[in-house]
Amino acid sequence: MNARSEQHTHNIAKSHYVQLDGLRGVAILLVMIYHFCLNHPSFQSDAAGLWLGLAQAGWMGVDLFFVLSGFLITGILIETRDDTHYFRNFIARRTLRIWPLYYLSLLVLLVAIPLLAPSVPAELRSMQDKQVWFWLYVANWLFAKEGGFEYTSGGYFWSLAVEEQFYLLWPLIVYSLSNMTLLRTSALLLVASLLLRVVLGAQGVDTNSLYTMTFTHLDGLAIGAILAIAWRDPPRLAPIARYMPFAAIAALLGLCAIRVVDGDLFFWSKHMAVYGYTLIAILGGSLLLYAVQAGPDAPVNRFFTSRFMTQCGKYSYALYLIHVPVTSVVFAVVRRLAPLPDAATLLVGSGLSFGVSWLLAVASWLLFEKRILALKRHFAYG
Repeated sequence: MNARSEQHTHNIAKSHYVQLDGLRGVAILLVMIYHFCLNHPSFQSDAAGLWLGLAQAGWMGVDLFFVLSGFLITGILIETRDDTHYFRNFIARRTLRIWPLYYLSLLVLLVAIPLLAPSVPAELRSMQDKQVWFWLYVANWLFAKEGGFEYTSGGYFWSLAVEEQFYLLWPLIVYSLSNMTLLRTSALLLVASLLLRVVLGAQGVDTNSLYTMTFTHLDGLAIGAILAIAWRDPPRLAPIARYMPFAAIAALLGLCAIRVVDGDLFFWSKHMAVYGYTLIAILGGSLLLYAVQAGPDAPVNRFFTSRFMTQCGKYSYALYLIHVPVTSVVFAVVRRLAPLPDAATLLVGSGLSFGVSWLLAVASWLLFEKRILALKRHFAYG
């Protein structure tokens, strides 16, 4: 049977998987915890301790976002590629979801603040000086060129650039290939991403560059795409579902081994940068598959569909764009107004940062994003 005429039993384009909102909530909470903990002086030292040491893994939330994007976007594209306006509808809907808040953030950071503030902070000035990279959605290549996030602020924009590049190229690839060829292509991208890091790492390429370059960090997107294709083909899904728990355990053990060898869980550490991203993608893919397959009464499903987790997922895009600048301001104010021990500063600063970020994200949704997303009705999937 032709791949384009297959009967799809799991329609992502016209359905809403609530548990994936909860997974998205897990991802944004991990990322926020990581950025909060960057304000603790021991976070990046050997004296980090148990809890700060675990928080070092918070950046892995970005890779979970990649897995979710690969799964959802590939699913939508597969299910709609016979539509008359396949390209137009997908690009328009993604643009309405991503661009308005992204460019509003840039307008505030790079235009409004420099115009209104009596003096521009040095960190923001570094971003302003190289702003063309951000306006063009290629900031990840700027950070790859600079070998990290030390020279230019706005490092959190790197993953948004990777996703936008994925949104531009992947629809053409999905449209051109059968499901089987697409599955093989996704598996090839997963392997190629790992091998490319091995080769470039051996040649001395900075690990921060391996982290931000599109072609060396496709693991999560590829795993998500593989699961999206298999999800629509029970004979292919069955062996994946059967062996995924074992793969997840192996990936977790591999990450534990990397922690022992590298001495931390940061993305720039040698073995994490080469092998870790693939292991994290496998772990994230296993979690996603477990979440969508679990019954409504399963404890994991009750957790992912809880109001708090789904709300975190609902507002995750705004939270991602807002929380870093908010955290920078809040921690500076806390240190200035109430000098506290490091642990107390972290707790107070994190609580206030989360609260302010949450309020701004909810306001963004109600006053801005929700209204723009209503325009999607003009680009409905057939």
